Amino acid sequence: MPSDDDAFADALTDGFARALRGAAELAPEPVHHALAAQAEQRGRRRRRNRRAVLASGLAVLVLAGAGGFAAVRGGTSGPVGPVGPPGPALPTLSDQELNALYTELLPKGTVTGLTDRSRGIADPHRTGTTLLFDDGAGASILMFSAQRTDFKPEVSAVCMDPTDMPQDSCDRTVRPDGSVLVIDKLRSLHPENGREWRVTWAAPDGRRIEFTEYNGQPATANRPNPPLDAAQLTALVTSPAWDRIFATLRPADGTPGPAAGLTPAPTATTPAGPGLLAKLVPLLPAGAEVQSQDPEHGALILTFEGRTSRLVVNADPPSQRGRDEFAGMGGDLPTPLEVREKRPDGAVVVTNRFGNGKTATDPVLHWLAAVHYPDGSRVQISEGNGENSYTYRPGDPALDTDRLKAIVTDPAWHR
Repeated sequence: MPSDDDAFADALTDGFARALRGAAELAPEPVHHALAAQAEQRGRRRRRNRRAVLASGLAVLVLAGAGGFAAVRGGTSGPVGPVGPPGPALPTLSDQELNALYTELLPKGTVTGLTDRSRGIADPHRTGTTLLFDDGAGASILMFSAQRTDFKPEVSAVCMDPTDMPQDSCDRTVRPDGSVLVIDKLRSLHPENGREWRVTWAAPDGRRIEFTEYNGQPATANRPNPPLDAAQLTALVTSPAWDRIFATLRPADGTPGPAAGLTPAPTATTPAGPGLLAKLVPLLPAGAEVQSQDPEHGALILTFEGRTSRLVVNADPPSQRGRDEFAGMGGDLPTPLEVREKRPDGAVVVTNRFGNGKTATDPVLHWLAAVHYPDGSRVQISEGNGENSYTYRPGDPALDTDRLKAIVTDPAWHR
């Protein structure tokens, strides 16, 4: 994917969505398009309340033929560390050192297809990689990410919403040091019998680690479960080896910051789900009936003019990270039905409609409206036509993009 597209996509969504869209270009598997759409709906940083995949440096591996695969490269340009806002130089890790560290975190097996970071968009706050791992029971895709955020662990590590993706279980633990550990065990709709296990660790100082594993490759589930069990997942994300990576990443506020583990606790917080829904409900059009609310995930199901949809709202406060992303919203539009408008106050309003594919427009399955402000704040609403994000009703959703746009740009969000 061209770097300009990456720059804009990174400003709109998280790196998981970006990587999946890139993977879909190389091998158009429906699963990639569906997951990318879901990721884009939720928005880049709402991962802290949902599936939590914040890793713009990741690239999804795609089979290029029997016995081979291709990597969509991304992440930081060159060594991790002193990129982004000016400031004292941070320690660096070469690609070779970083890949060796990831490999050492895994159990015994064969690692292939480590993505390098020689191309892509720099992000001084996060890094990650994607690889193919075979412990002898079947090759599986693994995804690593490390990030410095400005969110507290109670909002940075939560169980995924089961209406987003079928869920077998979720275990959430608050550890003695105040960090939070979440292990989500999810069922993929494609391929059949697909399993997707995610472990997230978030610390009070804003450090966040996520590791995702699959029970196979994009189109094939070749083993009953992913390779690492719950105990191994816990050991992986809580390993002290991550300190070497966090020492190379700048805190989310853009300041140089000390080594990992010593960063002052962040003060920025995001409005809780109940507060967001309290603002959203009065902004719904007259006649809309709210069927149910999910305050934890900022979601509700409504019926309007005989149609039923699920809305998910999230709002991000001003931040240096958001300002960096806003400055990068300049490339080509990544999807054909996307519309971007710059307002007199400098804000950028984005509306989008898309199907299960980067250029898919028939049928349209996803609707989105967002407003991005120069101070880095953002309000976004995504809509699915039905009661969940993976079983769609035919036809139009309850609210069109004009109504979604009117809601996200309403001044009530600033009161």
